[in-house]
Amino acid sequence: MFHKSILLTIALIVVGWANGWSQDIHYSQFYNAPLQLNPALTGVFSGDLRVQGNYRYQWNNVPVRYRTFSVVVDKKFIRCGGRSSFIAAGLGLNNDRAGDTRLSWNDINLNASYTKYLSKGFFLTLGGRAAMAQRKFDSERLRLGEHFNTTSGAYDPDIIPVDRFSRTSHSFMDLSVGVNFHWQELDRFERFDYKEERSKIDFGLGIMHLNKPDQSFIEDEIVPLYRRLSIYAQGVLQIGNPLDLVAGITGQFQGPYREYVAMGGLRVHLDRSPGKQLAIQLGIGYRFDKNRDAYYPNFQLEYNAFRIGFSHDINFSDFNVATLRNGGPEISFRYVFKKVCPVPSRRFCPII
Repeated sequence: MFHKSILLTIALIVVGWANGWSQDIHYSQFYNAPLQLNPALTGVFSGDLRVQGNYRYQWNNVPVRYRTFSVVVDKKFIRCGGRSSFIAAGLGLNNDRAGDTRLSWNDINLNASYTKYLSKGFFLTLGGRAAMAQRKFDSERLRLGEHFNTTSGAYDPDIIPVDRFSRTSHSFMDLSVGVNFHWQELDRFERFDYKEERSKIDFGLGIMHLNKPDQSFIEDEIVPLYRRLSIYAQGVLQIGNPLDLVAGITGQFQGPYREYVAMGGLRVHLDRSPGKQLAIQLGIGYRFDKNRDAYYPNFQLEYNAFRIGFSHDINFSDFNVATLRNGGPEISFRYVFKKVCPVPSRRFCPII
């Protein structure tokens, strides 16, 4: 019965996407922005509580630069030596601003998930998100044809154009759902995390803007926000005592827009002693749509529970005439809090 319910849930998600779909916030380091991919990645991490943040500054050489910031805190509600299945929840916020009119997206979101241990290190997670979102812009920074003097042809900022917008901000409820599959080699009898069993993989899909909220600034006109289908796979392959191969790929489909991002790299564990764990990761990523877009070298440093990542887009699409190939930098950070199990305990949280 449980497996039939799983299949029914997945079928409903796919059918919901097929019945209907502006581009969303996106990060080159998609592997370090899990809840932008799927609310079902809530709680899917090693530890008890996670703080994750991302910052992106794009196209600094042109007037339509983008600035994006996200932060999320999520927690697993499970005793350290307890059940294989657990519930997790998280609170996040996003801010995105672009262009001279400062067109922005802001939201505060609540994420929740349920993870079920199936067998042999295999987990299924179902997740959902409810967000209160707002889109707004600064109408005083608009430059319209009506601002130009018809006699001289020169721009005149004192001309007041006819107001074309009934509002310059709009708030709405935004809903999302998703499913994630997680497999990981587990050693349940290790008292400390020596990172001996590091191979793992996550794959799944999320559907954002499930309710297709109206984002129009014009009265009596409905402009629904396209649904976004997010498909991804990402994982770690342990290829030696100090070395891991890391890779990930995602496809984002939203209305007429398509975006694909892939990343591969090598992680070196310089020290695996408890309290002194240190690893560095070097990689290269590639983002493209119907046209080529950019590639980005990336670097990541991990020290115990702290992780920081840096990447920089090198643009080579036709737009590089304006950007001078300077796509923009991106920074991510993560900190994970872990409970210390009592000495008699020999069982640990299921996802490590």
